[in-house]
Amino acid sequence: MDIMTKILIVEDEVITASDLKNRLEDSGYTVVGMEVSGEKAIDTAAELRPDVVLMDINLKGKLTGIDAAKKILSLELPVIFLTAYDDKTTFEKANMNPPYGFIKKPFDFQNVIRTIELTINRSKIEAEKIDLARGLSKDSTDFEDKNLKKIAKNEYEKGVKYPRVDAPYSYEAYDKQVRLPSKIKVFIVEDEVITATDIKLTLEELGFEVVGMAVSANQAIDLITKTMPDLILMDIFIKGNKTGIEVTKELEYLNIPIIFLTANTDNAIASQAINTAPYGYLTKPLNKSEIEKTIEVALKKHAENLNSVYYVENKVHEKSIELKIEKTDVILIFGGSIVIIIISILTANITWLQYVLAIPAVAMITLSLASLITQEEPIPYEVDPYVTVVVPAHNEEFTIKKCVESLAAMDYNTPEGKKNFELIVVNDGSEDNTGKVLASLKPKYEHLRIITRVPPRSGKGKGFVLNDAFKLSKGEIIGVFDADTRVKPDYLTKIIPYLNDENVVGVQSRVKMYNEKENFLTHMQHLEFANFATILRAKDNLGKAGFLGGNGQFVKTESIFECEGWDGFAITEDLNLSVRLMIEKGQIRFCKEATVYQEAVSQWVPFLRQRSRWSIGNFETLFIYAPSILRAPIPFLRKMGIIEHVLWFGLNMLIFFGFLVFIANIIGWYLLDHTVILVANAPHIVGLLSAVGFIPCLLLSLHREKYSPFEIIKNTIGYWLYSFHLIPLFFMTFYSMTLRKERKWIKTEHKGSNEEDGNS
Repeated sequence: MDIMTKILIVEDEVITASDLKNRLEDSGYTVVGMEVSGEKAIDTAAELRPDVVLMDINLKGKLTGIDAAKKILSLELPVIFLTAYDDKTTFEKANMNPPYGFIKKPFDFQNVIRTIELTINRSKIEAEKIDLARGLSKDSTDFEDKNLKKIAKNEYEKGVKYPRVDAPYSYEAYDKQVRLPSKIKVFIVEDEVITATDIKLTLEELGFEVVGMAVSANQAIDLITKTMPDLILMDIFIKGNKTGIEVTKELEYLNIPIIFLTANTDNAIASQAINTAPYGYLTKPLNKSEIEKTIEVALKKHAENLNSVYYVENKVHEKSIELKIEKTDVILIFGGSIVIIIISILTANITWLQYVLAIPAVAMITLSLASLITQEEPIPYEVDPYVTVVVPAHNEEFTIKKCVESLAAMDYNTPEGKKNFELIVVNDGSEDNTGKVLASLKPKYEHLRIITRVPPRSGKGKGFVLNDAFKLSKGEIIGVFDADTRVKPDYLTKIIPYLNDENVVGVQSRVKMYNEKENFLTHMQHLEFANFATILRAKDNLGKAGFLGGNGQFVKTESIFECEGWDGFAITEDLNLSVRLMIEKGQIRFCKEATVYQEAVSQWVPFLRQRSRWSIGNFETLFIYAPSILRAPIPFLRKMGIIEHVLWFGLNMLIFFGFLVFIANIIGWYLLDHTVILVANAPHIVGLLSAVGFIPCLLLSLHREKYSPFEIIKNTIGYWLYSFHLIPLFFMTFYSMTLRKERKWIKTEHKGSNEEDGNS
């Protein structure tokens, strides 16, 4: 038993909870908290991540223990139910989301300890299986031991079903609706014939099918591999030179749930049995009701565990296929581009490029004109919806305090003056002082909730983080902010009305840089996002066809659910979600009145790393979803709008590559005796459009930022020079996508330096 094992007790009878706490601590456990309500239990479990949650089924308040356990189990935290009720209805309801066990009141403390230890071992093994399926664990475990895999392979070749290949359960992975066989097959290993016969009769009376009985180790191994039951009842002490514990280890590769039977209450024997992580432990003489419940819990939990592993394996397999598609497309596009460039150089003719450049140029001019239209005003809700605001935080000690203070102070309230939103901060495996900062803020804000993620699952992607918050969210609308965010108090009041339309599924706010004056690079990013605002305003006018950004985005909860959450594997989970929403005919609006302030990257190397991630995300989304976009039941122009958006980095790179050609020709004309280095024979109007296509949108953006005429000219030149980073970025993107072995998310580092008051 690990003395560092952390336990959360959820029990509304104070005396019972205190007694249980004292006895657990005397036994070497650490009790991290005692809660009396389901709401508090969820928050405490999410923040402190105990190893086991002891949950009373019947709690006071809005949530029952069953409701609270469902949320806690969704975070892969093991739950054991405590109950004074033995009725079948309560049991069946509790077992819909199967816990790791049931403990009946009044407690047999020895049984409490055994159930806790069994749960800890079982949950560790299941976590290892999930980690292996996700590719997060590189260590060898019993589950994937080479010898066991070799045995399984040999047995499978002999005609014995191997559960990893041919599982005995059918399943629907996403919603975890487990479908067990209509007739459960049970095998009994018991060397006392009278006891075995009695168990057989009891099981058949309960509706189970007993497919075999064995009295010795060798007999059990032989018959079980032939009959492949759905569950095994295994006596610890059987005839022969092996115990039931040793037989269990040999049968582990079959992945069949095992419940131990024993008349021996010796703690040492119990510990050996529990270390094999069975799905149950029954002490003789056996009780019919206990047999039935223990089997039902074991079957349901095992099937759910299979579902979880298969779901993850399917997802990883799906993403591996997508990665191959990306690499193939990247090689084709990059290789094709190189061939075209070589041909252009050899023939000294880039007429083709002029026509290609005219496409994004015309698109930019069209968007500029569309942005001049007055946007449709939102209609306020009669009753403002409750909102969940989520902030993913990984090593954000420099910015998280001001971020939380700013978001927590938003004045989006109920008529009674209470906060009409919750603020969830997900501490995603931070190794700095982020956790301590959050802990110090928690007492100050009643509506602040903290979720803690730990390795190996933490740090793997923003989508995974958002999905954890989504599981525990209470809002009708989910808003996402970065950990460097600053907003004005009326932010939510301005942006939420944009969602008051049954066809609108999301809305994006303006983004500005609070450290724009730090240097040239930060100022250019500020202008770039002003340019984005103009584009999104235009898209809002062209059929509410905007896109979500990573900071300041809001989506209806029901729409996220229908999309099955964020894609944790996606490099740019915001763009990925936007495209999936648009494919399903969803409309996304842009709110120009609400502004989120964030920290611009102040150095070129991390800046290019950030933009490379964005660019990879754009191409990744294009390669994966292009067929779905083209097949989607949406207007043709909207399809083209989606493709134009995900091709943004590529199209803009072409524009500035064209400028390089233009400059080369200018040099050749004036310095090399009127030499035209590369011939461009397209009509002059095409060349003109290509040269000035991006300028109208930028001029409008600068005008809206209230710059003087001189500043507009200066910033236009500066932005033109800044945009040449798109050329090396293009090659960085394709190089990275060609070589990468996994779709890995890399966060932008926030320093929190040179801050100005974004709320001023």
